Amino acid sequence: MFKQSLMSKVQVSRICRVVVGTVLCLTMVSPLVAAADNVNSLEEKKLLSGITQLDAGDRSAYAVTADGTAWAWGGGYGSIGNGATTPAYTPVKMHIDHVKQISGGYRHNLMLKDDGTVWAVGGNEHGQLGIGTQSSKILVEPVQVQGLTDVKAVSAGGTFSLALLKDGTVWAWGGNEQGELGDDSRKNKLTPVQVKGLPTVLSIAAGSNNSVALGNGGEVWVWGSQQPLGTQKGVILKPTLIKGSGEYRAVDMDGAYGLYGAALRWDGTVWIWNNYIDPYLGEALKPVQVPGLTDVISLTTDSAVKANGTVWQWTVGDKNKINVTQSKGIQNAVSVSKGSRNHYVLLKDGHVLAWGANEFGQTGLGVREIEVSTPQLVKKSIQVLLNGNEMELTMPPLLINNSTYVPLRGVFEQMGVNVRWDVPSRAVVAVKGSTTLILNSVTGQTTVNGKIIATDQKPVFINDSVYVPLRLISEMLGAQVEWDAGAYAVRINSNKKVDYILEALG
Repeated sequence: MFKQSLMSKVQVSRICRVVVGTVLCLTMVSPLVAAADNVNSLEEKKLLSGITQLDAGDRSAYAVTADGTAWAWGGGYGSIGNGATTPAYTPVKMHIDHVKQISGGYRHNLMLKDDGTVWAVGGNEHGQLGIGTQSSKILVEPVQVQGLTDVKAVSAGGTFSLALLKDGTVWAWGGNEQGELGDDSRKNKLTPVQVKGLPTVLSIAAGSNNSVALGNGGEVWVWGSQQPLGTQKGVILKPTLIKGSGEYRAVDMDGAYGLYGAALRWDGTVWIWNNYIDPYLGEALKPVQVPGLTDVISLTTDSAVKANGTVWQWTVGDKNKINVTQSKGIQNAVSVSKGSRNHYVLLKDGHVLAWGANEFGQTGLGVREIEVSTPQLVKKSIQVLLNGNEMELTMPPLLINNSTYVPLRGVFEQMGVNVRWDVPSRAVVAVKGSTTLILNSVTGQTTVNGKIIATDQKPVFINDSVYVPLRLISEMLGAQVEWDAGAYAVRINSNKKVDYILEALG
């Protein structure tokens, strides 16, 4: 469980450098307050805002705005729908519009458009994209799921997908080795098939290898694995009611390991059950109440938001002993979402909080740290403008050691630079005209036309991609680089040749 404490003060530092005749200043804020009510206008420009719906994937996160624009960050081992498989450390715009709802899975995600059609992107090795085929190839552009219209909601699981139609029927497709599709078989389905044996359904949730549906009578139905992967017994192949009684109004399923399911009763209490038959976890499919929680309006299998805007989390010990703690400092929350090792909170003002693992940038903070222990506000991506035109970068800029780094391929190639990887020397070679820049991944040494660049801001390799400090753009290409704080953007003018002035300021 991650550390819950939050710093309430904003710490601001200004990092300045004279680059090609222009003072380049980056204003850094770390950490940001959990509630953005007091964020000034300059800081507001840095934050992801206007979010109406939020969901977590395994190592990624997704957000939708009121105008149907979809944003994603992180990435893990699939694609986040921006035309690439490389991770994004801050939100990037997905290549789809008119999105009503989005759901993240392990290697794929689903997008419901306002016309009732469903679209998918990412891994398809089990047929989870619903396009009639299965392949190890990762699709980086959204494709339409076959045969679905009038869809009300979608949910992406580990290797499978669910859709709830407006008529209350549930449809499933993709991996089915553990009975995830509820069709009384273990055969994968490459296009959607109806899950039989259910009443009219109000909501759905897909887990790592199991599924849950909320019936119109407030009852909860489950199907899928009740044992760890690879076992042959304990698999529920058809929808089955959980034990006990009670009328529920929301459900969720653990997308990381499939251990737990959760349901919210109409009285505002939270109940969880374990899916696996395991003496340590207690009796399977028997809901137990999370103690001390009332007036809950949003939940995951280990967290909840109360009507007063506070966020709470819990851990489960031996025999379902539950320990509940408040996530201190978070106010005005409206919903919570859970990844494999991350949590995301949507605030009333449309901002997003994130914390947890960050090896793929899934916190959306634009930092390189492997883990972020305190909830912080997700930022926008820093814009990069080349000669006044915005560059579309699948890998947005990063802030490393208080300096802005940009992806070498994304920026240099759009500036006409030929970039290649030299295997014998394990170096990146960038060539434009008579200028050659070499970045050695072994020694970290950077040279321009054989001359060593004396700088402590060396290029870095992150998830097999090379990021370089902005100053290298000026050193190699003679471009003018300046920071536009008002627009939260870096402006590169490659049409101006200027003298190089590289000097650190205090």
